Amino acid sequence: MPTVKELRETARELKIANCSKLNKADLIRAIQLRELARGLKVKNYAKLTEEELIRAVQMAEGNQPCYLQIVDCRQEDCFWIAPCQGR
Repeated sequence: MPTVKELRETARELKIANCSKLNKADLIRAIQLRELARGLKVKNYAKLTEEELIRAVQMAEGNQPCYLQIVDCRQEDCFWIAPCQGR
């Protein structure tokens, strides 16, 4: 398991804004999201906010880019439903 210091270094390499203020769990989530976006060849992923980045990943995966835009979503098989719907 990487240390917070190692995670912050990785976050800086991925150009994650305000990485020095993030806790370990948030660093891991941000790094995983950036790496996913990079793997899906999302353009300008380093410049996008987390919300924009998740929508870009949804589009790259062939899904509707709806993160945080639908109230009471019932798409239970969506990877993002828990953070999106506050579950």
